[in-house]
Amino acid sequence: MPFRGRINLQNNPLYTKLMINKIALFSFFILLLFSRSVLAQEIIDTPIEHYIVYQDPKVIKVKINPPFAITGRVIGMNLENVQDVAVTNICTAETAKTDNNGIYRIHAAKGDTLAFVISKYSTELRGVKPSKENLNIILIKRKADAFVNKIPIHDYNKAVSDDNDIYHILEKDAKLEGKWVY
Repeated sequence: MPFRGRINLQNNPLYTKLMINKIALFSFFILLLFSRSVLAQEIIDTPIEHYIVYQDPKVIKVKINPPFAITGRVIGMNLENVQDVAVTNICTAETAKTDNNGIYRIHAAKGDTLAFVISKYSTELRGVKPSKENLNIILIKRKADAFVNKIPIHDYNKAVSDDNDIYHILEKDAKLEGKWVY
């Protein structure tokens, strides 16, 4: 006798596994299709940058500042000569040290930055100007160095202001005592 009626395959575990595999395969192809079209769209819509066509090449002359010798004296908070200060031209990595009289000599060009470093004082950074004058430095232990991330900002700004006031007073005293004459 032939079977008349519907066969319920949904409760069959083999059918369920087969359907899950078909859905996964279909999802994979759909995902693959969209990912390629999105990738192609991204490539097509990306503008070409830094594409320059030169019709007539030109020679551009760049004026380079020639280095010159810089001398100066480094003194401390008590207007004493500070010896063995490491003086570094940050732009060229050339280094020098101060002698017993606190005098140094280093080569630098206009715009270079010099760093003056010794353990008991704060690091001092100075930009080189084109003048042929001596670059004299007063090293102090700055209060502002104690602040981490410049917080609180009001206290940090007050410390910077106090440090600058002390520096200017020491600079005037050094001129009066003739520390910059050597």
